Order: sequence, then structure tokens, then C-alpha cells
Amino acid sequence: MPDSLTIAIDAMGGDNGPSVVVDGAILFFRECHRLVTEKVSLILVGDRDLLAGLISRRGGARLPISIQHASQVITMDDHPAESLKNKPDSSMLVMAGLQKKGLVQAMVSAGNTGAMMAASLFALGRIKGVPRPAIAASLPSQNNPTVVLDVGANIGCKPEQLLQFALMGDAYSRCVFGIDNPRITLLNVGTEKSKGPAIIREVYEMLAVSKLNFKGYIEGDGILKGEADVVVCDGFVGNVLLKTFESIADLVGGSLYLEMKRHWASRAGYLLMRHSFSKLWEKLDSAEYGGAPLLGLNGVSIVAHGSSSSKAIKNAIVASCDFYRSGVKERIQQEIQDTIS
Repeated sequence: MPDSLTIAIDAMGGDNGPSVVVDGAILFFRECHRLVTEKVSLILVGDRDLLAGLISRRGGARLPISIQHASQVITMDDHPAESLKNKPDSSMLVMAGLQKKGLVQAMVSAGNTGAMMAASLFALGRIKGVPRPAIAASLPSQNNPTVVLDVGANIGCKPEQLLQFALMGDAYSRCVFGIDNPRITLLNVGTEKSKGPAIIREVYEMLAVSKLNFKGYIEGDGILKGEADVVVCDGFVGNVLLKTFESIADLVGGSLYLEMKRHWASRAGYLLMRHSFSKLWEKLDSAEYGGAPLLGLNGVSIVAHGSSSSKAIKNAIVASCDFYRSGVKERIQQEIQDTIS
């Protein structure tokens, strides 16, 4: 791996516009001192004049941030496959091309997830033996972060795909979170072996005879309790789960605010427990996790939430750095190869 690391960022993707991406890039250099000293540089991909003006106005002109021009933008409403064909000079495709040419080692986008998946596959290709990459999200729990995959890339998965998700989740948990023997579970409507649709029961049997530390089924309420290190599901279920979790922080924060408005005693209690509440909020805030990697690619592709704030963009950049340097891609290659052979 090179001593220096260059990350490409789709500056035109996301709901909040290029200004938030520029702010996130600058925030990265101001707050992530460990990675800054490791010679990380950024390339923002998008409208050159617009980005240059934003960087200058926000005081980032002297930072190691460069610009790669792209004249087109893939919107959230664009069809993934058609957008790649009709918008060859889009910021997302230009960014993916930089990694394909070896000019960057990782890429980040808060844009159209389906298009990001398609662009990543087009530019990077899959690890041998992986038919479909999966998006792996990290959810907080009472113990270590819990890896959930897939959370949106694949709907209607075959049993073999779900088995591979488990293998990739195991590698990711080991390399990124340092868990020696991750507990692998299969999301289901109950913990009894006889429950669930036929496909889930078939995957259960496959995992039970695998080399993984398979702990059986898990129900939704067990995830945040820390009952597993890796939770396997298809993209439809995983995306619903992820979006539900992301609303928890808003519910907790909103409820707390309303209580403080109603009672002076609640305001006094908040002042006394402000530090604890801040820690809880930090744990629940999806912006702390930044972005989710696409596992199974011959490269590094991080998908950030469409409504990402500058803080979330910053943390998505951090996630791309940590993913690249963790060696998880190589571990997945080995896991899949051992299964094939």
C-alpha cells in the first residue's frame, strides 16, 4: 500500500449540494489530525468553477484539495443504468474512472445509491466469486458496532448470496473493528430453527456447516442489544431496518426537547446529565458513521446518506481511509477463495 492516500469525492451528489461536500472536506483536514499526518489528499469531482469558489470562500485554498472537472450530474431520480449511458461525464462516473486508472485509492458519494453501485461495478469489477456486492452498515449496540448487510444494494437474494454476505461481514468485522471471532446471525421473525421463509431456512443450514461463528437467527430487537457482531439479511429488509434506526436519534432528541420545554425540572436535569446525553447522541447519530462500504469490489467505494451533513461527509472520508488501510478487501478475497476451493 502507498504511504500517501488520495480519496475522490463526488462533490455534486447528495441532497444538500456541493457546499456541504466542500465543508465536509475542509472539516476532515481540520479535525482528523491522525489521517492528515498520514498524507491523505482529496480530489473533489464536479463543476470546477463552482467548487473552486466554494473552497476559496471557506478557507480551504491551502489544503491538499484538488478539483477534477465533470460537466454532468446524476440526480436521485435518474435510473442507474441509463444514467451511466446518458451521462458519461457525470461527477460519479468521472470519480469512478479516477480509481479505475489508479489515480485514487478510494471514492465517496452521497448521490444516487443505485448509480454508485453501477459505476463502482463498471470501474472496479467484483472480487472473483462475488456475484453481487453488498452495502454494509455499522449500527451501534451495547457492545461493539454491529455490521448489517445488505442494507440496500440487493433485493430478493439467493441463498448463496446471503452466505457470501456472511463471509464478507465476518471479514469486515475482523479487519475494521478488530473482533477476533465475530458472531454471525441471520435476521428472521423468530429465533426458532423452524421459523422463517424457505430461503432463510436454507441459508441457516448453509451457515450452520460453515467455518463461521454462526449463532443462529436474530430478531430485530436483538441487534441494538449487542447480541451479534454481524447480521445478514437481504437489501429490502436491511434498508428498512437502517432507515428505522436512523430515525431513533430524531425521536430521542425531539422527545427530550419537548420535555425540557414543558418542565423546568427537566431543563435542570438535562444540565446535570448533559455529558451523558451528548455521549448517547453521539452514539445514535448516523452522521458519526459517515458512510457504508460496498463489500465485494476490487476497490474502495463508500456510499453516504443522501441527506449527509458536512460532519457525515467528513466521517465518510474517514471511513474510506480506514477501509482501505484495514486490508478488508484482501481478507474478503481469501474468505471467498477458501469457500470456492
